[in-house]
Amino acid sequence: MAFDKTPKTWIPGWSADGTDITIAALATEFPKLTAAEADASSGDIRKILFAICDKINSVWTGLASTDRPTKMKVSRSSYLNETTGLTTQTYTFQFTTATTGEEVDNEPV
Repeated sequence: MAFDKTPKTWIPGWSADGTDITIAALATEFPKLTAAEADASSGDIRKILFAICDKINSVWTGLASTDRPTKMKVSRSSYLNETTGLTTQTYTFQFTTATTGEEVDNEPV
């Protein structure tokens, strides 16, 4: 298999109608995010971003290396503070972009 750039490959509940983006099946797509945390008026952007980063990282790590894009890289590191018992998770997203226009560079064919 080869790299599949379609959003539904990375987030199966993804849909777009030319105006709006929708993600169906919140609990399935983002198991670390509740409906209350995702609420547009009273939710928590930190939890939303954490759930999105964790989802993309999970998809990335689940792909065979030959199925991953070469112009995008995803990684996660964790640090446990043994004094506080808190873990710091760092997600890194790296993109190779064309210098003019800041577009993600095309994948080799």
